Amino acid sequence: MKQTSKLAFYLDRMASRSIAARQVLRGTGLSVEQLNDENLRVQPEQYRRVILNMMDLTKDPFIGIALGAEFKISNLGILGYAALSAANLEQSRELFNKYRALNENIFASTNYIRDGRWFSEIRDTFMLGDVIRFAVEEFVSRTIELASPLTNRPFPILELHVTYPRPADIRPYVRRFNCVLHFNQPRNIVVFDINRLRDPISLANEEVFKLCDQQCQLLVSRHTNLLCDRIRNHVLNNPGEFPTLDEMAKRLNLGSRTLRRRLVKENVTYQQILDDIRKTLAIQYLQGTSLTPKEIGYTLGYSSVSNFRRAFRSWTGKKLSDFRELDNAE
Repeated sequence: MKQTSKLAFYLDRMASRSIAARQVLRGTGLSVEQLNDENLRVQPEQYRRVILNMMDLTKDPFIGIALGAEFKISNLGILGYAALSAANLEQSRELFNKYRALNENIFASTNYIRDGRWFSEIRDTFMLGDVIRFAVEEFVSRTIELASPLTNRPFPILELHVTYPRPADIRPYVRRFNCVLHFNQPRNIVVFDINRLRDPISLANEEVFKLCDQQCQLLVSRHTNLLCDRIRNHVLNNPGEFPTLDEMAKRLNLGSRTLRRRLVKENVTYQQILDDIRKTLAIQYLQGTSLTPKEIGYTLGYSSVSNFRRAFRSWTGKKLSDFRELDNAE
């Protein structure tokens, strides 16, 4: 099993709680044996099922905070060593952005600086619905856990804005985050102290950093050596956008005919890639959110719900209602 696998981390932490791997993997279609395959690509809906299983098995409403606090820099593999050897937190932050593909997540985080403050927005790429709270809590808790050892200094959170309602008990938030809290917000945003970006990393080593950076590049190229994977990554990291083939070719600095020719060699068409992404997201939205079919169809680029229905039936051979009771929301 890959040491840098997010799934491997989850299984290890559940094992420490005497919870068997087969229980954590229930309903995912995955087996423990499959996890030894380096080419295995765990899908977002499988991660979501694992998270739901962990929430159910532990009966801990704040399991996201707990797992984030248990995450260590060594769990990131070579990416972790690169972060340890960076000059400061700013270089480390840029590193995580650059090699996001190595840090398996089911959401995307965007960092930006505005009005003298450092913001990190957590974008719900796959419409996680009932597990978005877990994802946010784990992300913030893990960020604290990773940053503090790098600099041997406390890493304060200034503000936390989240899209979900205020939990009945916020004491775990106060203990772990110790910051201003805003619930029921339009976006999930963490505000950090911009001065912390200049904090030097205690084990900084330029030569080691260069070596680790090169190894990270090799790993990323191995992850994204197929053009179809690069296209999938681009679409999934830009929610709501489904570029035409010509538009995608421009974004990838390729000619349209070159893009078509290379996809033929990979035995796939551009339309098949888009349909596969839409199918995956549609099922995710149906099972994990309360969005209506019309809203889901619009999100996936369909002008009418009837077109979305026809497309969904062609992908799955099933009706929308086979995946969710629609409650007359259509």
